[in-house]
Amino acid sequence: MAVCTCDRHQQLHNTLQSLADQNIEAGFRVFVVDNGRIAARPVVEAFEAVLDIVHERVREPGLSAVRNRALHLARESGADFLASIDDDECADTDWLAAHLAAAELSGADIQIGPIEPRFAERPAGWIVDGGFFAEACETPTTANLFLRLACLPQNEGDWFQPDYAVTGGEDLEFLDRLSRNGARYGTVLSARVYDMVPAERATLRYILRRGLRDGVYLGNRARKENATLAGVAVAGLHEFLAKLAYSVNHLFWSPRAGWRARRAGADLAAAAGILVGLLGVKPRFYGHGETVD
Repeated sequence: MAVCTCDRHQQLHNTLQSLADQNIEAGFRVFVVDNGRIAARPVVEAFEAVLDIVHERVREPGLSAVRNRALHLARESGADFLASIDDDECADTDWLAAHLAAAELSGADIQIGPIEPRFAERPAGWIVDGGFFAEACETPTTANLFLRLACLPQNEGDWFQPDYAVTGGEDLEFLDRLSRNGARYGTVLSARVYDMVPAERATLRYILRRGLRDGVYLGNRARKENATLAGVAVAGLHEFLAKLAYSVNHLFWSPRAGWRARRAGADLAAAAGILVGLLGVKPRFYGHGETVD
C-alpha cells in the first residue's frame, strides 16, 4: 500500500490510523514515501507497533518521484497488488478488503472507488449542491486506486512522468496510458475513501485554482502527445472549446442553481489553464508550497 506525503503530518496520522483499522485478514505492508521539507518519520514511528510500515525519504520535490518510488518498493517487495490513498484521506474500514475481493473476482488491473468529502467545517450550500469535492468512479487517479503490479511497464522510465511532477495530472496520464496499452479497468463502489476537506479548501478561490490546474494538465498533455504544431493546436483547441461550452451551459442554468455559476468559473479557469499549458508554462501546484488536490 502506498501513501505519498508532503508536510501534512496530522492528516497523514489520520490516514495511517484508518489503515490500521482495516477489516482484513490478509497482511499488507504500507510504504510511506515522503518528500516534504520536514520528515514524517515521527508520525510513521507511532504506527510501527500496529502496521507493517516502511518510511522512505525522497529528495526530489513533486509528485512523480514519490509515486515512482512507491511503485519500485512495491514491485521489489514481491507484492501482487498496490493500493494507493492520498495523505489527506481516510479509508473506510472495508476499503482494502473490498478492493482485494473485487480484483480476485474480476481480474481487473486498475480499480478505483468513490471518494466522499468530509468537511472540517460546514461548507456553503453551493459546494455541497454542486458536488465540488465528491468524486464518482469516472476517472482513475491514485486517490483511491488498487493496481495489479503485473500490468506495469518493465522500464521504470515509463511510469509516472516528470513532465507532470509539479503541475499534477501524472496519475491521469499514467493510468490512461496503461489502459490504452491493454490494462483492464474496473470500479468498486464499496471501496470508499473519505477526503478530509479543511475550511481553507472549501472556497471559490481554491476551486478556481483547481480548475486552472486541471487546464494546465490538459494543455501540457496536448503538447506532449502531439509531434507537430498543428496536432498540438487541434488537440488544445478541442479541449479549450469544450471547457468554454461547459462554462456557457452552466451560466445558462445558473439562475436555477447558484452552484452552476461557480462551476462556470471553474471551467473558465480550466480554459485559461489550457492556454497556459499549450504555451509550455508549468505553474507549481505541487512540491514545496501550496498543494491543490
